[in-house]
Amino acid sequence: MKKVLALSFLLSFTGVLFGQSSPQLNFDEANNSLEEGNYREALKRYRQIEENDFISGELFLNMGIASVQIDSLGLAKFYFLQASKFESTQQSAGRALDFVNSQFSRQSAKLPKLPWDRAVDHLKITPGTFGLFVIGYCFVCLAILLIIAGWFNLIKLPKQKNIIISCFTVAVLIISLAYYVDYVDQRYDEAVLIADQSTVSISPTENAELISMAYEGYDLTIDRKKSATQENWYYIRLGNGQFGWIEAKGIKIL
Repeated sequence: MKKVLALSFLLSFTGVLFGQSSPQLNFDEANNSLEEGNYREALKRYRQIEENDFISGELFLNMGIASVQIDSLGLAKFYFLQASKFESTQQSAGRALDFVNSQFSRQSAKLPKLPWDRAVDHLKITPGTFGLFVIGYCFVCLAILLIIAGWFNLIKLPKQKNIIISCFTVAVLIISLAYYVDYVDQRYDEAVLIADQSTVSISPTENAELISMAYEGYDLTIDRKKSATQENWYYIRLGNGQFGWIEAKGIKIL
């Protein structure tokens, strides 16, 4: 009986080891295909790894390289943008993005973001929504501590009442900002057009009035809430500030 249990444990342990090493083996095989010039095969293997949620900056970087080699620049841009989110590949992905963006035959006009939008984008990363909530909560706690200390005459500060009111005011502002940043993060998605071209229309129908044309590599901002009202269509904002509807096919959401 002990031998059977030991054998069962050994088989289970071996299965775990093989299961853990499988993504690395697939990654190595995909890299070999990439080095041998079998770019579509390499991309296929990389996608299998991605579908199993074994993602990394190196994976997306190599997927971008393979996409460049098969002349799918929009797809390459998407993967390089994904790779830029990882610290280990941020610089390499940045250089690759500069190269890919220079290769597009049509460049999209881009309006500079408003200072408020840039600030919100920064706050999404540092300190993030949770960090803002924590900071706001700390100010609330500070105000409550000052109130309690005042009741028991533990602390007497000049204009203590004004300080308490200020702490509560700052807390409300920071927590409100956290809710707004979270709202923006939940409602809008950044995306890249990987199709050669697509029409941007005034309404989500094929024969609708044309607003503009979008071409491979264009950066798009998707309004998730408004897009949910129509199947197979996205309501977007182009880099030049124009809004409209575009078919969902050929778009990769970051």
